[in-house]
Amino acid sequence: MNRIETIVVRLWRIAVGGLLLAVTALTVTQVVARYGFNSSLTWSEELNRLLYVWMILLAAAGADHMRIGLIADKPRYRLPLRWFGAIAAAAALALLIWGGWRLQAMFAFDRYTTLDLSKSWYFAAAIAGGSLWLVASLFAAARGKTGTEDGSEDHAEDRWDNH
Repeated sequence: MNRIETIVVRLWRIAVGGLLLAVTALTVTQVVARYGFNSSLTWSEELNRLLYVWMILLAAAGADHMRIGLIADKPRYRLPLRWFGAIAAAAALALLIWGGWRLQAMFAFDRYTTLDLSKSWYFAAAIAGGSLWLVASLFAAARGKTGTEDGSEDHAEDRWDNH
């Protein structure tokens, strides 16, 4: 299972890194075209926004999300809070996926002006990113974090961070 996880994480990182590179390159190209050549790439703003949405929603699956350690770091609360957090995250992500599904269906016939793509691609990012995030969250909750002897947490087993 570890080898499959490693491959999936590498592919995820390549996809997110590629999206970041594309957004950066497109933004720099647009700035150079606008201010250097007094011209504009009419399609770049729409494509940039679409790529940015995909990048954010895919990257969120691997983010180490904020928590308050005052209660969560106490050993007796660690397991129940981890599962409560996993269930709450699963519910929120299910709403994100469901909302993306509904909006994708609503906007399936609307098109970008310059790209001639369906606007449902925006909401497909919510479905794909939310699904990936849900699987990663549940996997991390099932694996859990291990405590060290000094009471601090060992983050080596965090969701996507050790690959």
